[in-house]
Amino acid sequence: MKPTLPVLLAILLAPTLAHAEDIAIAGIGQSRDFTCNGEDVAISGQGHTVALKGSCGAIAVHGSGHTVTFEEATSLAVSGAQNKANGGTTGNVTVETAENSISAKVHAGETPAEIDVSGADHMIELELTGPAKIEVGGAKNTLNWTAAAEVRAPSISTSGIENRIVKR
Repeated sequence: MKPTLPVLLAILLAPTLAHAEDIAIAGIGQSRDFTCNGEDVAISGQGHTVALKGSCGAIAVHGSGHTVTFEEATSLAVSGAQNKANGGTTGNVTVETAENSISAKVHAGETPAEIDVSGADHMIELELTGPAKIEVGGAKNTLNWTAAAEVRAPSISTSGIENRIVKR
């Protein structure tokens, strides 16, 4: 018995339909609240205020002057200038360009979480809940970290000028 065209299309499209659409915020000065259900989030432009509830995929913040809060993400990448990202829990963290402020709890999966900081004048506050690899380059970046007594200290690599990494 041959499957009909509608049955074949339903079989082929099922994985595509099951995948959630990504969340994208662009432009200038948007103020938005979203509930994530595994979606990736892309924020670009200038001056957005975004509150993300639930469990997000990868969060990418590009541009300047954004304020982003989140409960959970698989990873956080911030580039541009004067962005603020405050969250609950995330996996890997990447911070680039200048004067960004990040505060989050970092968890590791099967491999250590990777924290990569470059650029200048960032202020980063992290709570580590498992193994982590920290790499800080650029100039005048501050990374403060804490961890429970049972969490092994992260491996740390630094380069650049006047960077400060402190265990609190």
